[in-house]
Amino acid sequence: MSAADRLLCIDLQVDPQRGLQPDANAIFGARALLSVARRSGWTIAHTRMRSHPGGPTGFGETRISGMRPLMSEKVFLRSGRSIADSPGLLALLDEWRHETVYVAAFDHVTLLSCLLLRYESGPRMVLVENALSAGTSVATRAALDAFRSAASHLAAGSTTIHKILSRSENRIAPLHQQSA
Repeated sequence: MSAADRLLCIDLQVDPQRGLQPDANAIFGARALLSVARRSGWTIAHTRMRSHPGGPTGFGETRISGMRPLMSEKVFLRSGRSIADSPGLLALLDEWRHETVYVAAFDHVTLLSCLLLRYESGPRMVLVENALSAGTSVATRAALDAFRSAASHLAAGSTTIHKILSRSENRIAPLHQQSA
């Protein structure tokens, strides 16, 4: 891993009306991954669905502590579930086309959209298993298995937070040094 690590957070939000109801393990994993990435100085980008009409843009959902984007992190809003609805995100992924990008996602449809659109032109997307939700948006076991199979074929691989930590243990700043 290099000092130029990248993390793409796809719809790390809770919005039951849009089918974004992540399971507790994915929420815990996403929080941990964001903490590791932030402490390690990674470049982080978020893609989020806009709130319902009449609500505040992009932030009408339930907010989860530790997963809200920081001011230094780019946020790309979209109305639909395809990342093609966000020209800014497509441009960023084009900039990252030669990089490895770790991916956390709470929305299966948007994740597959991202993997499909960027399959041939890059970047190399690595799914972080602990930060992928099996939530309620995938209704049956067969559908969940089909999603996992498709995602694993389209992604460059998968990893866990534990594996990321074991490879970068010496590069993560201790919490007490961050506030200085």
